[in-house]
Amino acid sequence: MDNNKKLYIIRHAKAETIPGINDFDRALTSDGIQQAKQVAAKIAAKLTLGENAMVISSPANRALQTTRVFLEVMGSSSFDIKIEETIYECTYKHMLSIINAIPDHVNHVLLFGHNPTLTDLVEYLTRKAAYLRTSSCAEIRLDGGFTFHMLSGNCADLVQIID
Repeated sequence: MDNNKKLYIIRHAKAETIPGINDFDRALTSDGIQQAKQVAAKIAAKLTLGENAMVISSPANRALQTTRVFLEVMGSSSFDIKIEETIYECTYKHMLSIINAIPDHVNHVLLFGHNPTLTDLVEYLTRKAAYLRTSSCAEIRLDGGFTFHMLSGNCADLVQIID
């Protein structure tokens, strides 16, 4: 069994673009919801959320909606979502500081946010070229013995991009 810690970095699903709607408040499109359900089903096939898991989301409407779609598909709709106010429009280095604060008992983290921050974060952690499209998930495995507190550049493996 793989005992390494894993980080699932998930970009929000496709959102509407309507003149006059504030970017922060944009909602998912029906295609975005379907796409999120498909990716969530692939993650659900390999991961069950329990006491050793954490879900963190941007407060932006489209990110929270994506988070809720994923949790519903994973059979964990009542799972606690940690809304991290500072994720919206932050840098990958700030995102790393959020990850570094995750308690040691946590083994699996689902992190929902936005580009370009998430793509930059994946590339920094793994030193692999990556691009997260809407609803994409980067599955990242921390090097053996590493905790989220110790996570830094080039000390994790990009297992796969799930689309």
